[in-house]
Amino acid sequence: MPFSGKTPKIMMTAAMVMMFAAPMTATSAMAMGNSSSWSSDDTDLSEVSELVDGGKYDEAITKIKGMLKDNPENADLFNYLAYSQRKTGDFDSAAQNYERALMIDPEHVGALEYQGELFLQTGKPDMARENLARLKEVCGTSCEEYTELASKIDK
Repeated sequence: MPFSGKTPKIMMTAAMVMMFAAPMTATSAMAMGNSSSWSSDDTDLSEVSELVDGGKYDEAITKIKGMLKDNPENADLFNYLAYSQRKTGDFDSAAQNYERALMIDPEHVGALEYQGELFLQTGKPDMARENLARLKEVCGTSCEEYTELASKIDK
């Protein structure tokens, strides 16, 4: 079916909006999930991501712990939990929960990146490099998680 005169303009406008809006909406939480949506295994993560993006880590931790009761095998939830714990300085709990996320999904790029950042924060650069190598295997050197962790290791 041929396009009407307006359809290509609409498609072009939508493409331009997405192109310019994407960098503005990219946040720390974007790398946390392993999908492009804020849902994971039928779990709506939008409220959690808003809390994390807003720096409300204690509220996020409480919310996530409640959600984990209903969904204890959700790698994204454990990643969000670990990230929030890391941001509040609870490195031991964060380490445990990154491990849980990676036990559920060994290729969870967000958990690999952020666990690597935890390793850097806790004086374990060699372990961070191991995570970087794993990210290279999982998503290549051009994925956002790889480039983010690589930029922090190179500092």
